[in-house]
Amino acid sequence: MTRLTPDLIEGVPDDTLDLDSKLMNMCGKTVKQLALEGAGVDHDVDFSKVRVAVIPITSGMGVISGFSQSVNAIVNRLGMQSHVTDGTDVNGFDQAINDHVDLIMMADDAKFVAYNVHTAATTNNSWGTAMGYAVALKNAAKGVEGKDVLVIGAGLVGTEAVQILKGWGANVSVTDIKFDKAKALEDKFGVKALENVEDALASHKYILNAAPAIFPGRLIQEGAVISTPGVPHYFDEEGRKKAKAIIHDPLEIGTAMMAVNSALFSMR
Repeated sequence: MTRLTPDLIEGVPDDTLDLDSKLMNMCGKTVKQLALEGAGVDHDVDFSKVRVAVIPITSGMGVISGFSQSVNAIVNRLGMQSHVTDGTDVNGFDQAINDHVDLIMMADDAKFVAYNVHTAATTNNSWGTAMGYAVALKNAAKGVEGKDVLVIGAGLVGTEAVQILKGWGANVSVTDIKFDKAKALEDKFGVKALENVEDALASHKYILNAAPAIFPGRLIQEGAVISTPGVPHYFDEEGRKKAKAIIHDPLEIGTAMMAVNSALFSMR
């Protein structure tokens, strides 16, 4: 999992990013609506009885300042009853279980998961981020079936995104600065591996970026739709003017996707 820094998520708890309004303009759906679609639900769901505990984890490099509070705020915006445990690590987990919560959310340096207490099933951040951003791309692009879609990055999120987009009928290409990683996905999933990252970017209108990347405006197509969980990334003024949509937030789309999907494990 890419380790977030406090400055990246400082606006999340108070929703100063106003993500729902931005997503409505670009995708026609809110965070919750995109997450429900990604979980395979085509109607609204009342999550008001779902109790969630967010556990601060101190292992590895330790607690990221503001992370647990940000996750807690995101989950509450979905309509769930969420709180951050007083205890950390195992102590926090024990507290959550004794509080009889339905979901537990926690992250260390390697993984971020949502755990459904009733089904013992987890949703991890790699899938949640890939699905959330793929659904956002699909809606902003008015569908991806039959369209050429580029995935930048052949890591955990990129691998999930390749499978999701191909499953929706997109003509998927993948590129990575380590071409052998892209080639491995070509061999495994039957997508097209592209070796030159800049050429790949310039030749695609629909892009899911799952890696740190620079997007020179000269390479971005007019009307491009770019869904980009990858951080850090950089768009110059020319690129921002040419793109129809640049979909990004530091945490909310992936976290909402995880929480909704995990809650539905015991609600279907």
